[in-house]
Amino acid sequence: MITEEIIANFFEGKCDAREAAMVHEWLRENPAKLKEYMGVEEWEDFQPARVLSSDISGKLWNGISKTRPVSHLRLRWAAVAASVVLVLGLSWILVAKNQKAVAKGIVNTTHQKMTLALSDGSTVELMPNSMLTYPENFNAVSRDVTLNGEAIFDVAKDADKPFLVHSDSLLITVLGTRFTVKSYDAGNATKVILHEGSVMVKSSQKEYYLTPGDIFVFKQASRGVKAVGIPLPNDTASGRILHLEKDKDGGYVFNDYPLDVVFDQLQIIYHTKITYNKEGLGNRTFIGRTDTRDSLSHILKSIALLNNFSMERQGDGFVIGN
Repeated sequence: MITEEIIANFFEGKCDAREAAMVHEWLRENPAKLKEYMGVEEWEDFQPARVLSSDISGKLWNGISKTRPVSHLRLRWAAVAASVVLVLGLSWILVAKNQKAVAKGIVNTTHQKMTLALSDGSTVELMPNSMLTYPENFNAVSRDVTLNGEAIFDVAKDADKPFLVHSDSLLITVLGTRFTVKSYDAGNATKVILHEGSVMVKSSQKEYYLTPGDIFVFKQASRGVKAVGIPLPNDTASGRILHLEKDKDGGYVFNDYPLDVVFDQLQIIYHTKITYNKEGLGNRTFIGRTDTRDSLSHILKSIALLNNFSMERQGDGFVIGN
């Protein structure tokens, strides 16, 4: 819940990444509220543009020292946060500033992935309809970001500062690795897909350690939590790790895994993008073994034939149709 204290902390640069994401979303859904933080003339004259003019930006910044105390929550300075909504392509960026950038929230409203460079050297591929909130400069203790949607993280190694991803009810901790997180809303399962390195996923009081190829699946139920395929009693939080298993001959074995998990693991094995509609896959699972000599095209054609799906190549990847 958004409170005046959280909003005040946001503009003072005192809120964490999760609170910043809450304020960003609240301002986006309630743009009229910006009027409470701007003078009448500024509000009437303000028109979001691709680049904020130097006249307006200078006026807004000069107004910082002339505003009322922060406790009154009627800050001309808030106009800065409202005004640096830069429309880049079809995406927007909201930056909160207090002498220096504190938190940044980026929503990808385009149809293409966006590549973001973080201050520690890490990179993030933010997928369409996804939001990432992160500080412009990480502190000396940890590197915290908040994700709503899907992103691929390539984390720069730093043994002294863990990289923390907050997503739904999960906390993902790494020191340096490459992984994917998919978490669009509480009604769907959240997946953590490890490409390389190692990560620790924490849900409630339990910790799960992943190795490359593993997929952690977590679903928030209305009462308690249950892992996909594993019923749990109320008020219990848990998840399920689906390992990428090899047999003695080096082939990969899929033991009744959901099809979306199979496609995700095949992407890791073959380093190739596979696009699919999770809802269209339904509750279908796959039991089988793939030989390392089999091409990805051959494997996908077999799965598509068994499930009456279509499969076609698109660029360097494949698209599964329902």
